[in-house]
Amino acid sequence: MEPAQQRKDAQEYERVFQQYLEICNRAIEQNKDKFPYTEIWGARLKTLEEEMKIHAVVFDDRPKLAYILRLTKDMKIKIVEKKVIPPEDSWPFTYQYLKRVVDNPKEYIENPARLEWGWLKTIFGSAA
Repeated sequence: MEPAQQRKDAQEYERVFQQYLEICNRAIEQNKDKFPYTEIWGARLKTLEEEMKIHAVVFDDRPKLAYILRLTKDMKIKIVEKKVIPPEDSWPFTYQYLKRVVDNPKEYIENPARLEWGWLKTIFGSAA
C-alpha cells in the first residue's frame, strides 16, 4: 500500500473512532437521568479514580490505531494519547462496528444499550 493511502486510511480510522466516542458521550449525556443508567453511573462514579485509563485499538484485518482513553468524573470519554503499537490489554473495536454506529448515531444515542459498553468493565467492573 502506498504511504499516501496509508495516511488516508489512518485518518479515516481516527475520524470514525472520534465520532464513535462523541456518540458514546452524547448517549451518556442524554440518558444519564434514566433508569438503569443513573444507578449504574452513579454507583460506579463514586469509586472512579481521577486518572483511570483504558487502552483501545481500532482494527480491520489487523490493528490500525491504538489509543489510551480516560473517563472523566463528568462522564466524558476522552482520548489521552495515540499509540503506534497497541498494548496486549487493549479493548478491540472493529472498524465495521464503529462505522455502523457512526452511520446511525440517533439509533445508538436513543438506545444506549445497543452500544458495546464492555470496554468500560476495566473501570466499572462487571456492572457496566
